[in-house]
Amino acid sequence: MRTILLITERRADYSRFKPIIDQIIKEPELDYQLIVTGMHLLKKYGRSLDLIEKDGLAISSVISMFDDDHGDTGADMVKATGRFLAKITGELERLKPDIVLSGFDIGANFAAAVAAAHMNIPVGHVQGGEVSGSIDESLRHATSKFAHFHFPANKDAAERLRRMGENPKYIFVVGCPSLDALVNAPRLADRELKRVVGIDTSRPFILIIQHPVTTEVEKASQQIKTTLAAVKAVGLPALLLYPNNDAGGQAILQEIEGTKVRYVPTVPYQVFANLLRRATVLVGNSSTGIHEAATFRIPVVNIGSRQAGRLRPENVIDVPNESEKIRKAIETALSDSDFKEIVGRCKNPYGDGKSAPRIIKVLKEISLTPELIAKNFIE
Repeated sequence: MRTILLITERRADYSRFKPIIDQIIKEPELDYQLIVTGMHLLKKYGRSLDLIEKDGLAISSVISMFDDDHGDTGADMVKATGRFLAKITGELERLKPDIVLSGFDIGANFAAAVAAAHMNIPVGHVQGGEVSGSIDESLRHATSKFAHFHFPANKDAAERLRRMGENPKYIFVVGCPSLDALVNAPRLADRELKRVVGIDTSRPFILIIQHPVTTEVEKASQQIKTTLAAVKAVGLPALLLYPNNDAGGQAILQEIEGTKVRYVPTVPYQVFANLLRRATVLVGNSSTGIHEAATFRIPVVNIGSRQAGRLRPENVIDVPNESEKIRKAIETALSDSDFKEIVGRCKNPYGDGKSAPRIIKVLKEISLTPELIAKNFIE
């Protein structure tokens, strides 16, 4: 039996890893170890550790990265990653997994890949090869260089990994696993959603997800104010999900909590899937707008530089951090018949909701040989 270790720091990676863990549970040849850390432990952000426990998953270890009163700077992010790097090394010695499945562009997953690679534990990396803005892209590409095999979402990302010198033999195009969770989430009634998030999802509403941009930390407060002003001018009810806790996140929280906009710190992925299905338009700078919204043919107004360079489906309108341009883009998403027709037939370039079985097949079959561990740049 092979044991696969996974680390989740925030709702973004949990939504992608959950379908994979669900598949591992069904496989007699595989077992999993789950380490929970980061935002999941913070009361301010909804303490989503409780949601993971409600899902019934076995948690091998809980590692604290942040305090509830942690700072809001890039230096604080580095300190948290350093703490986790030291602690995950001890857990890898204790748990002795056969494979570490790392992912995406998130600090704890990067730290796990660094530790495991140094300890000659094979590392698989989910969704490498994509581009975006800020520190996220650096973390993603760095994690790919520490990983031994790769699960990119599409051919575009796979080709970028090849250009980075990764061995094509160990690159497996699988799609984005968060789509598995969203597509297969049970449908919830509008009254249940209203009980959880406080708005009537049977009527048109705007879903807002806006994170800090780590290279524009000093602008985080003004950027969310600009977005909220544009949404207010449109006049539709809106629901905002808390940002992540990267540098600038607390500045965003202060602006949110000083307005009348309806907001929730976090929601179970089943609730999130139903919110996304029903949203009239998604506004902000989350990768959800790039990776997932097209599956439900939801229009997206993507603001600013955070997703710069990512492959876009046709449902995305890109705008700068300017209130009037955001407002006009939302109006286009709501009422432009030509654009609505495009959205209604768009295809998602990030997958079909069947990523987890493809990943599981590789985890079962890949040969854990010295050749896999001893990486070389491939011309």
